Amino acid sequence: MKTDLSDKLTILIAAKADSEDRLTNLGITLDYINFHFNVPIILSEQDTEPKLKQICAEKDAHYIFHETDEFFNRQRGVNICARQANTPVIAHYDADILLKPQQITGAVKAILDKSADLVYPYDGRFYDVPRVYHPQIIETKNLNCVDLERCILFNPHSVGGVVMFDKKHYWECGGANENFKGLGYEDNEINGRFKKLGSKIARTQWPLYHLTHERKDTSFNHNPHIDLNQQECIRINSLSKETLLAEVSNWSWTK
Repeated sequence: MKTDLSDKLTILIAAKADSEDRLTNLGITLDYINFHFNVPIILSEQDTEPKLKQICAEKDAHYIFHETDEFFNRQRGVNICARQANTPVIAHYDADILLKPQQITGAVKAILDKSADLVYPYDGRFYDVPRVYHPQIIETKNLNCVDLERCILFNPHSVGGVVMFDKKHYWECGGANENFKGLGYEDNEINGRFKKLGSKIARTQWPLYHLTHERKDTSFNHNPHIDLNQQECIRINSLSKETLLAEVSNWSWTK
C-alpha cells in the first residue's frame, strides 16, 4: 500500500542524461518512489536540448527544463525545484538512489515533529549496488534481494545521495550553494554550513542503496572544476557563524 506524503514531502531531482546508465537508473528510481509513495516529484534538467521530458511524463514527475550549454550545476537545479515545492519538507534526491520506505517516513516525521531541521535518511553507509541486482529491484520494488556483502561500500559516513530539509529552514540557511559545478564537495559544504548555522541534524536507520552507473564528466572523478569546488567548501566552512549568516543572506538565489 502506498504511503501518502503528498502534503508533506516533495522530492527534488536535478539531473543530466549524460549516459544510458543514468537514464535507466532514473527510471528505476522514479518507479520505486511512485510504487511506495504518493508524493510530488520535481525534476530539473539542464542541457542543450530536453532529454528527460518523456520519462518524466511517463513517471508522473513535474519537469522543468533549463536550456544551457554551461557545465552541469546540480545545486542550481535543486534550488529551481525547491522554489516550486509546496510542502513543508523537501528532499535533495539523486537520480539513482533507493531507500527502504520507512527511512523516508521516519525522516519526514523527525522534521515535522521539529526534532530535526535536516535529516540524512540513512545511517551513513553508502553502498554501490551492482547491475546484477537491478532486474530484481525493478520486478519486486524491494531491497531485500540485495546482498550488501556483494556491494561496494563507497563511504561509511556519507552526507550525499539524499538529504531532507525543513523547507523554511533550508532557505534561511542559504539553500543549495550554486557556486559549485558538477559533483564534488557540495554535500560536504551543505553539511558544514548547516551545522555551523545551528541546524538540528539527524539520521535514520539502515544504509543507502546507490544504483551503479558509468561515470561521465559531471562526476567527482572527471569534474574539471573539482579543485574550485573544494576551495569553495573550505572557504564556506572556515567562516564564522556571523560572517556566514551575512553571506548567505546576500546570495542571489535566496531572493
